[in-house]
Amino acid sequence: MMNKVMDPRMANELQLKSALSGADLVSGPGARYTRRLLVAVVLVLLVALVGCESDEDCINCVELPPPVVPTGVHSISGNNEVIVEWFDIAYAPYNDSYNENVVTYYIYSRFYEFGDEFDPNREFFYIGEVAWDENYDPGSGLHWFVDADVENGEQYEYAVAAVNVAGAQSALSFEFVADAPLPMSPLNSQGWFTPVRVYDSNGPSSAQSGFDFRLAGTNPNLLTAGVVNPANGYHIRISFEAGIAYAYAEGISTRIQDFGVFTNGDGNLVFEGVSWAPVDGYSRTGKLELVPGHVYVVEIIDPISDELHYAKFGIDALNNGSVDMIWAYQLIPGLPELKAGGRKDPTDIKPQLIKM
Repeated sequence: MMNKVMDPRMANELQLKSALSGADLVSGPGARYTRRLLVAVVLVLLVALVGCESDEDCINCVELPPPVVPTGVHSISGNNEVIVEWFDIAYAPYNDSYNENVVTYYIYSRFYEFGDEFDPNREFFYIGEVAWDENYDPGSGLHWFVDADVENGEQYEYAVAAVNVAGAQSALSFEFVADAPLPMSPLNSQGWFTPVRVYDSNGPSSAQSGFDFRLAGTNPNLLTAGVVNPANGYHIRISFEAGIAYAYAEGISTRIQDFGVFTNGDGNLVFEGVSWAPVDGYSRTGKLELVPGHVYVVEIIDPISDELHYAKFGIDALNNGSVDMIWAYQLIPGLPELKAGGRKDPTDIKPQLIKM
């Protein structure tokens, strides 16, 4: 004979009926109080029965605490955009499946001015959100959000909060993340930088052998805006000597420095590998050999305003009598931030990452 197991809900109902029947037997001076107490207990049990329809509906049974604070928050500058990245938050069973403890992330930002990060009353504003399974790269464990509502030459501060299924938010992320989007080489339809070609000053196209970062930065949508005739002024000039390509810095206002090779496993240039311009270490001669995959930092004193600006360029390819280069220029005077990274469509391809 098969043993039948009573449905737990039926058992609870029988216990409630028994309790109510017992209440009818109570008499004496405390009878009214006892009956009220039993009614209250019954109501609590009924709420529990209604709330726990299944094991998956435990939010109605136990109040979830706010999620832990997101970590690893950082940013990548773009041309009139900023990519914010942070580490995924995992709860048991740690299998990348849905978990009610974190169902989305809220992203916040504010205008930033140097020094006001120490203001405890500064106010952040909600700018968007990313679901737990969106914009996620399992290889790096990073989520990302693209803020396209920014302008080159402005500075922004960012923070991220995690949100559970009940809508409770964590505290804002603790990292100080400030970013200044900056003009740079345009991206093609696949999200890769489009290099600009600059020619040999000793060849037939010498009128296109100079590069002016300020002109390029103020006209970022025009691919060749920075290519200039060095006779009319320049920041760097390209020269081939015995088959080797060199960059010459304009001696009065410009200094250059080779930051080394920055390529990925496929040999492609990782332009975001250089994110900050140094104070020292620039070439004393102003002449550097150009090597594919290398990124160079440029320090520029504007001769008109006497303001200090920073730029960088990377060599994508060397050709016969020309070089293909990628560039970025910081519009904000004195700011050495040069974080810049190309990206593919954020709906299905992860952005390139800062290599620190």
